[in-house]
Amino acid sequence: MPLEKVLQKIKGEIKDLAATLELFLDDTIQPSVKDCEQLQTQLNALQENTAIYKYNKLNKEISPSFNIHVKVSQNESVEPRTKANFIEEGEEKSEATPVEQRIFDPEILQAAENKQKIYANLVINLNDKFRFINELYAQNTSEYHIALEQLNTLKNWLDTEIYLNSLKSLYEWDGNDEVVKYFYQIVKKRFE
Repeated sequence: MPLEKVLQKIKGEIKDLAATLELFLDDTIQPSVKDCEQLQTQLNALQENTAIYKYNKLNKEISPSFNIHVKVSQNESVEPRTKANFIEEGEEKSEATPVEQRIFDPEILQAAENKQKIYANLVINLNDKFRFINELYAQNTSEYHIALEQLNTLKNWLDTEIYLNSLKSLYEWDGNDEVVKYFYQIVKKRFE
């Protein structure tokens, strides 16, 4: 999703929010339940778009084909674990026992960190594929395939959920829509 588009959405939401907030600042007016719900909805939308903007800002690489799909970094740097990481300040450092030596052995730690869980690619049947393309991706097969490629590269549910929420915002999916829920459900199964 282009940063400019997200920023424009945020600016528009802030302007709308300012008008709603005036109801709550005026001492002569008592906001109704509907006003409270509207404020809550606007705050949630602003929060979501701000998170998308932040995510896109941190991960500037955008898919060159469509400028909408965030490129997910393949490598994450992980600080190697050492015994010093686990000993809190003030604790006395004692000699390591053979078990501790094995636990904190850099070779063993490196091997364990290199063994990342590999998740299978998404499996979507033909009927669901066409349903998703038509109802979620505005009948654009290429964008659907790019989204699936990106989803298959993600290594955890948190990153996947952020990416799905950016797609949700871009295509203006209704979170209560049955197709959207089903799509999320299929994607989440990949991590179970």
